[in-house]
Amino acid sequence: MYLGVFDMEQRVEQMKKLLKEKRRLKELLEDDIREIERDLKALEERMESFRSGVV
Repeated sequence: MYLGVFDMEQRVEQMKKLLKEKRRLKELLEDDIREIERDLKALEERMESFRSGVV
């Protein structure tokens, strides 16, 4: 019976580690998305100012 409890505790620890890693990956992805959105907005603004200047 002890072996089963140990396995469950080990599984819980593995799941906690996995959750922590996934949360960190989520944060990194969200940071990347915000950076891409910022870059895209800046490019769109440049294009708009270029179009306004050309016309």
